Amino acid sequence: WFETILMQMLVRHAYHNDPTSLHVQYAYTEIADECRHTIMFAKAIERLGSRAYRIDPLAHALGRVFKALAHGPLIFGGALFVEEILDRLQREMMNDESIEPVVRSTSRIHVIEEARHIRYAREEFHRDWRRRGPVNRAYSRLVLGVVAYFSATRLVHPKVYARVGLDPREARRVARRNPRFIDSKTELSRKVVSTLDTAGAISGIGRHFWRRAGLLGR
Repeated sequence: WFETILMQMLVRHAYHNDPTSLHVQYAYTEIADECRHTIMFAKAIERLGSRAYRIDPLAHALGRVFKALAHGPLIFGGALFVEEILDRLQREMMNDESIEPVVRSTSRIHVIEEARHIRYAREEFHRDWRRRGPVNRAYSRLVLGVVAYFSATRLVHPKVYARVGLDPREARRVARRNPRFIDSKTELSRKVVSTLDTAGAISGIGRHFWRRAGLLGR
């Protein structure tokens, strides 16, 4: 879901810039990488005999708006958040011998290739953030908070709970209040939260969404 959003945002970013520049050519390189990653994940889902669950209608609609309107710091700030939190999770998964081999292999490939994407997103975010004015920064803080909230609260699809025999609504409610789950999300996002917070991108109303998502600890 998010990688498809990211690809569309990067295409729009490239559309407004010089394709002969190394900066834009790298953006095209990342688009190609993300396309292959999405296919890889789809193939892994098929291999595991599972299915792809569509995101809920509200998040789907907000994703359409975000990918259509996001600009510099929102493109790279949003990408940095999602890529960092999943990278931390997959680094644990690829080294856990109790996890299904296909999932471990998929995680390992993604971690290796995402390393340069994360660096690119981090550098682009800082470069763009420094030249934004106070109004633009305030708007970006709010939207980044909403993006972080909807991404972090949808790491596990409710239908996954149903597939293993749990009541989806009750399981989601218990997970949302589970201190271990909150601590895990806080730890997974610690690095990117530090990066964005140090830059001044997590404050005001936007910070409320980060906390509601369980990304700033209990």
